[in-house]
Amino acid sequence: MAKKKQKIPERKSNNTIVYLGIVVLIIAALAVYAYSGSNTDTNTSSINDLKGKVPTAGKFGTLNKASTYEPGKVKITEFLKFNCGHCYTLNSELPALKKKYGDKLEITYKPMLWKSVPSDIAFRKSIEAYILAKRMEKGEEMKDALFKAMFVENRDITSELQLGEIAKSVGLGEEFITALKNGDAKEEADKNIAESLIFQVDETPTIIINGNLKINPAMTGGDATQMVKNLDTIINSLLS
Repeated sequence: MAKKKQKIPERKSNNTIVYLGIVVLIIAALAVYAYSGSNTDTNTSSINDLKGKVPTAGKFGTLNKASTYEPGKVKITEFLKFNCGHCYTLNSELPALKKKYGDKLEITYKPMLWKSVPSDIAFRKSIEAYILAKRMEKGEEMKDALFKAMFVENRDITSELQLGEIAKSVGLGEEFITALKNGDAKEEADKNIAESLIFQVDETPTIIINGNLKINPAMTGGDATQMVKNLDTIINSLLS
């Protein structure tokens, strides 16, 4: 009987230990949950930082890429083709935006082509011509000259001979012609084409804003002039 009496308080002590253990586990779980919630807020903040500033006006798409946004500046990259009519129109209207925003607007041009379109392949040399001219600090002049040759003068900008003549018209000489013949800009031209796929370019011109915002003519009914107005709206919103 004595042994039985001794066992009864032992069971009560065990139960008490179990209850205390459960309480400790609950407190620990709540602490972990609170800490996790705090981490989630921090992670969300980091993700939002990657998105950068988003315009409050204008039509645009978003890309799953980190933003290159800087306060007081808008960086745009234009993917274009020198045999693209909309690109030609855009090229004639972008100077107004450059004048309006000055140093607040940074533009990089990426001429490219569609590898899946046989007629495009011949225009590869025009891409290389622009890249070489840019290296020789005549990129803007060469870009304008190529569009003029294609759409105003009806010249064959797939011809190395014609490209050499166009280069001469903007002050470039034998160094340019030799570099074009040697394919010195071929690797960079290939890089432009590869980047157009990375940025999901499915029509030209396509403009990437601050690394992760995208606009193209389809967003404004295929009208390049309206595309410029849309771009103006977005730039103004980002700088406001």
